[in-house]
Amino acid sequence: MSESDRRLIDALQVWPRAPWSKLGPILGADPVTLTRRWKRLQEQGLAWVTVQQPWSSTSRGGIVEVECAGGALEEVIASVVADPQCVSVDVTSGGRDLVLTVSSTSMDGFGRYVVERVNRLAGVRAIRAQPAFRSIAVATQWRLRALDAAEAEALETAARNAATHPRRPLTEVDPEIGRLLSLDGRVTTQEVATALDVPLRKARERLAATLAVAPLQLRTDMPRWASGWPVAAWYFVKVPAAHLADVGTKLRTLRPVRAVLSVAGPANLLINVWLRDLGDVEQLEATIERQLPVVSVLDRSLVLSVRKRMTRVFDADEFPTGIVPWSA
Repeated sequence: MSESDRRLIDALQVWPRAPWSKLGPILGADPVTLTRRWKRLQEQGLAWVTVQQPWSSTSRGGIVEVECAGGALEEVIASVVADPQCVSVDVTSGGRDLVLTVSSTSMDGFGRYVVERVNRLAGVRAIRAQPAFRSIAVATQWRLRALDAAEAEALETAARNAATHPRRPLTEVDPEIGRLLSLDGRVTTQEVATALDVPLRKARERLAATLAVAPLQLRTDMPRWASGWPVAAWYFVKVPAAHLADVGTKLRTLRPVRAVLSVAGPANLLINVWLRDLGDVEQLEATIERQLPVVSVLDRSLVLSVRKRMTRVFDADEFPTGIVPWSA
């Protein structure tokens, strides 16, 4: 991947739906060139824009650790990958074969999914379900940082100034628009109108209204191997409840951290990271324990492969092979 490609991806991480005309002056390329380069990156599976499922006051998704019977791993993966409610699937080392990120609108829904869906899959030997109380950090914050600080700030300012619809308090996400955004976060008004067979004006209104929902977050993503941060891991840590907010705030500032979830389990904080080298797994753990002495790392698992991440499905080598849209 060229440095120009990295700068383009970083720019879209700052402003995922930025008009090419706004990016041109910063990236030093005309809109036609940027359009062509982005299309190539998408076709090669190097980058894409999707939408992070909204967390709300009633959302009660969580993490499910799965142990599989011998020889059944691929069968279980195929089942959970095809399920829209299971938004991410990591194959991991250590005390679990899979770490699933599951979405749900309620605690009851999460419980039913675990008991009636995952627990009944042939080949599943054991599960540990950990409902999420709060999402402290999500991968929308993670960036390549190929732009310098001034360029990133200019883009952030332009994005704020371009917001024609103020962010609204929590409202229900239009499920059809949410699905289209999960397929392509840069879907155009014309594409919405065609897909939904509605007038252009109606498509524009529905798309703008959905993008204005406060918890809805667009996300420019890429495979680990293309990012320069090819090693991923999960840390399972325990933090005294009184220190959770402070620890969460400090963890968000660490460069490798992509997600931090407050959960109900022996480890009440789960941390997902991307790292440059295998040796960084222990080094980051030492950094966390040194900077945050109230944190106890109970366990850690390397991500051996990613088979699904926020609608994108991957093969064993982490090349995108398809999309399973989520439903709002």
